[in-house]
Amino acid sequence: MYIAIIVIGLALALYLVHRGRTRGSRASIALGVGLGVAVAAFFMLLGLWGDALWFDSVGYSSRFWKAILTQILLFIVVGSIVGGALYLLLRPLTRGVRRTDERNRFARSGAAGLVLLSSGAMAAGKWDLFLRFLNAEPTGQADPALGLDVSFYLFTLPILDLVQDMLLVTIVIGLIATFLAALTGQSEGEAERVDHIDDPGEALTIILQRPFSLFSPVTVLGLLALAYGQVLNIFHLLYSTYGVVQGPGWTDMHVRLPGYVIMTVLLVLIALLIALPGMRRRIGGRLMPRAAPGPLSGNPVLPFAVVAVAVWALLLNLAPVAVQWLVVEPNEITYEEPYIRNSIEMTRRAFKLDTVEEQQFPHTGALTRQTVTENKSIFENVRLWDWRALEAVFKQFQEIRLYYEFADVDVDRYHLGDEYRQVMISPREMNVDNLPDQSNTFINRRFKYTHGYGAVVTPVSEFSENGLPEFLVKDLPPVTEEPALQLDTPAIYYGELTHYPAVVNSEETELDYPSGADNVYVHYDGTGGVPMEGLWRKFVFGWKHDGTRLFMSGYPREGTRIQFRRQIRDRVQTLAPFLDYDTDPYCVIANGKLYWIIDAYTSSGYYPYSESFRSGAAKDDPLADPEQILRTVRGERLTNNVNYVRNSVKVVVDAYNGDVDFFVFDPDDPIIKAWQGAFPNMFKPRDAMDDTLERHIRYPADLLLLQGLVFSKFHMTNPSVFYNQEDLWVRATEKYYGQVVPVAPYYIMWEPQGSTAAEYVLILPFTPKNRQVLIGWIAGMCDGENYGRLIAYKFPKEKRVLGPQQVETKIDQDSFLSGQLSLWDQRGSNVIRGNVLAIPVDETLIYVEPIYLQSETAAYPELRLVALMHEDTLSYAETFEEALQGLLGESPARQIEAAPGAAPGTRTMDELIGRAAEAFDRAMESMGQRSFQNAMRAFGELEETLSRLREMREADAENGGQTGQSDAAPEPQAPAE
Repeated sequence: MYIAIIVIGLALALYLVHRGRTRGSRASIALGVGLGVAVAAFFMLLGLWGDALWFDSVGYSSRFWKAILTQILLFIVVGSIVGGALYLLLRPLTRGVRRTDERNRFARSGAAGLVLLSSGAMAAGKWDLFLRFLNAEPTGQADPALGLDVSFYLFTLPILDLVQDMLLVTIVIGLIATFLAALTGQSEGEAERVDHIDDPGEALTIILQRPFSLFSPVTVLGLLALAYGQVLNIFHLLYSTYGVVQGPGWTDMHVRLPGYVIMTVLLVLIALLIALPGMRRRIGGRLMPRAAPGPLSGNPVLPFAVVAVAVWALLLNLAPVAVQWLVVEPNEITYEEPYIRNSIEMTRRAFKLDTVEEQQFPHTGALTRQTVTENKSIFENVRLWDWRALEAVFKQFQEIRLYYEFADVDVDRYHLGDEYRQVMISPREMNVDNLPDQSNTFINRRFKYTHGYGAVVTPVSEFSENGLPEFLVKDLPPVTEEPALQLDTPAIYYGELTHYPAVVNSEETELDYPSGADNVYVHYDGTGGVPMEGLWRKFVFGWKHDGTRLFMSGYPREGTRIQFRRQIRDRVQTLAPFLDYDTDPYCVIANGKLYWIIDAYTSSGYYPYSESFRSGAAKDDPLADPEQILRTVRGERLTNNVNYVRNSVKVVVDAYNGDVDFFVFDPDDPIIKAWQGAFPNMFKPRDAMDDTLERHIRYPADLLLLQGLVFSKFHMTNPSVFYNQEDLWVRATEKYYGQVVPVAPYYIMWEPQGSTAAEYVLILPFTPKNRQVLIGWIAGMCDGENYGRLIAYKFPKEKRVLGPQQVETKIDQDSFLSGQLSLWDQRGSNVIRGNVLAIPVDETLIYVEPIYLQSETAAYPELRLVALMHEDTLSYAETFEEALQGLLGESPARQIEAAPGAAPGTRTMDELIGRAAEAFDRAMESMGQRSFQNAMRAFGELEETLSRLREMREADAENGGQTGQSDAAPEPQAPAE
């Protein structure tokens, strides 16, 4: 229907224009053109009106209209100024031209019109820069090179760069118009000859015969634009990569900077000489009074142009290379030391690393039962479930219907009774793309399957005897025994998978959740979405979404609402496109409802003297890909050439109503201050956030990874050490899902030094470059008043501290464990090794690696072993507590020391034979019960027992058969059940 209306309207417009041309009726032509414009404008405004209704429904109508009016104003004002200036500048094109030739006038007007449109569009497209500039405040911090306030670089310089782009477009269009005018005949005969030129050489001859006054306006504009570019180059020295750091070095400040100043003066002088004939004659008369007669007699333009070219070639090209090579590089550390210090200081400030609390981690190595008792919260919250393994389990046991899907598994923490517990949570979302083809109808996608339902929550460290998670929240409707996790409103209308619009509270009931063989249906009674009452709104939203089907549908009724932009990242991006958003939104249960929290960033590539992430930190990490550096945290890169970042905003989205709130968590950030000035009603202070929600804010993994990679280089604050890269760090590596990958930041419970309670912390460990021992880690605090604190711990260089990759190697070198894993791999199962977590406890470290087993015929893994390591002692068992007992020497877990030694306990040969027989019987019984996991464990124990028997027989043979049954053999200790 909509396409038919457009086609009919445009066809009628074309008919009127054609009729007007054939009959010579200007009124008919004007009517046709007006009708065509009206049809196009009507449907454009129709979409705009739908957006306006959406912004109003979310509560950000003022943000929408201010942005729209700013774009319109910028288009008109900037376009008119630049286009009008070019029109005046091209006045010589129509001076003295024959009145019968309209081509020059068309060239002048057309060029001005094109510039008006292009410059207006460029300004309107950068409306955010102008709003930020108009609301900027001084930071009170000056750059160490030019002494300008940092706010100039963050807010003013981007506008100046945009002006340069506009000048370039203006000059190109002005040149084209000037050359077209130059080809216009100056008499009737010449006009006839010009119109039939086929030879480019002849056209060039005609152009060269034209008076220079025809080209002087564009020439002057071009020279002034070049001079303007030289001024900008002075400011862009603050991002120079010519020296050993990003930012101006010795050569930049002592050679390039004077060169740019001299070039600016020369270019402005040449432009003035061309624009002002009187000035040209006076200067020419004084500089060249005895010049030979000719076209250049007394004209100083060419000599000055030669000087400008010489300055450009010598001062800006040859001299910097020569000085850097012959003067600076032979004495580089001496010349560059103050500039290195500037770069270190400004880069640390730009990434907020100047607030890092650097401390030494003593690593005394003591781990006792008292240590465990005093740090109970840490040991009870060790994460044994890997998000990928747990997601597979959730999908198998808790998706329940094919149209439900778990998009992600997030780590969070809750106060459950008197305990502070780390949990893993995943909301159960609706994905209509999973509907069978026969059910994937318009009615089902828009009216019936509108929302997900509930969430699944499990402790990070608990699992059943079958290696499956213990659930704190599960099933449909959600079941829980924890009041803090109670869901009174479990429906999810806004989430990560809600990519399509939904029409709610219509005549068609919505699926709420399945209940056995039946379904429970509901009518939405929230405030999310735009009211869809009346024929006009049906027409508007039919155009925006489903066309005639939605417009003609009889299901919408009084109270019906249409929900669109339900995907939460798209939702917040539409509201605040000037912020960058984290790639991992996470779901929170608070006050009986589900909410989404998204970390939002302000970032810039204009912070002075700061090394950009792409050209700096990323390239120094051999395992870092600058293009997609945050791939290891399941996301894309935060930004591209960013050299300034702040996590200034936390965005909260109501999963039921779609309400969006922006809370400012870094009020000192100059960029967010500017946005608060531009949209004062959009942002709320931190203390306005609900207390329950505030307890779930966390330090973003994406941000800590970016900061960590910068800190791995810029923790060296001594210019000499920095120059020599003597203490360069890189991310630790681990063997994860069969591949060696960099360790991603991970959340743990930890008691910082001086604290009396466990806190939720995000940490990222580092190793020295080309080594695998740990050298330190950086931690982002997440709880309460400590939120946002950055703590960096450095290990003693004289002490060897194992890195995650070395822990993997120790596990691979353990004969029993590696043999058991190989046995499982060979018997139809896949061994999956999870993250190696290095967890600080008091003044020591423990390492934890969960090991999962997944049958080739199963769709999910089971947690089968937990490996713990402290210094060189390895212990493993089927539960964390048993492995910990082994690590502390309390058994029954198998314990392997750094030096080979006998295992505790002995068995006689008869006892070993009996143990082997029992293991065989258990294996056969388990096979009969089709309990293959238990059978494999029994076979593993049998293999180990037979190996001990073989060792005893060999020892008996060496002793001449004197050992007999009285001799003892080391007791094999299989992982405990």
